[in-house]
Amino acid sequence: MKIQAHEIARMIDPSTLKIDTTENDVLKLIEACKKYDFICAFAWPCFGEMLGKALKDTNTRLGASLSFPSGQEPTEIKVKQAEYFMKIGAEEIDMVMNVGYLKSGCFDKAKEDILAVKAAINGKLLKVIVESMLLTDEQLIDACKIVMDCGADFVKTGTGFSPNPTTLHHVEVMKKTIGNSIKLKVAGGVRDLNTLLNMHVRGAERFGIGLAASINIMEEALSFKDGVRLPELSAQCKECETAKSTGTQQSTY
Repeated sequence: MKIQAHEIARMIDPSTLKIDTTENDVLKLIEACKKYDFICAFAWPCFGEMLGKALKDTNTRLGASLSFPSGQEPTEIKVKQAEYFMKIGAEEIDMVMNVGYLKSGCFDKAKEDILAVKAAINGKLLKVIVESMLLTDEQLIDACKIVMDCGADFVKTGTGFSPNPTTLHHVEVMKKTIGNSIKLKVAGGVRDLNTLLNMHVRGAERFGIGLAASINIMEEALSFKDGVRLPELSAQCKECETAKSTGTQQSTY
């Protein structure tokens, strides 16, 4: 089975979210969105209005990173951010779960935090980042269940700020947990077409990728004139099989 380059572009949310991001970086992001027709673009909140105006007549949506990258601002601050993003026309909100609440066992607080943002965004698409690379399998399952219970549209693997990347194991554990109830977005460590495709066949439907890697992936995809062949979905990774056999994937939520 093959997938076309334009289909890959519609799975990619390119971003420019480095600490030293400049206006010139945002202009490069805008140019790339117009060239490749990416589905949604992200920059720091201070550049949100600039980015939104430039994307207005394109097929690329304005995304907003909320409570990024820590997720540990008070809920009231997150709500204010959400209200600002609505004011500038954001269509998709990627918020960071308060992972500290999750790891403390304060599931109700983690849930209330997400629900408050959901109420403030007036039905816009909501993705919740759980920073999977900082969690045990058990905690990751709990996080996915909280996100599902809150009625989010996507659960997202990470911010890209953690030192470790999203792995195939994370994708498999998360997809097994959420089934078809909500969608899965991967971010953190997807820098080449092969990784993207291997995660896609395991259930990932969106990818948050830095601008440079997004461009490289699209150029590689476009080099396949008749489409890119999807990898065969083999047995689940050994890590995932081990987790199931030892029972480490049980949830406490």
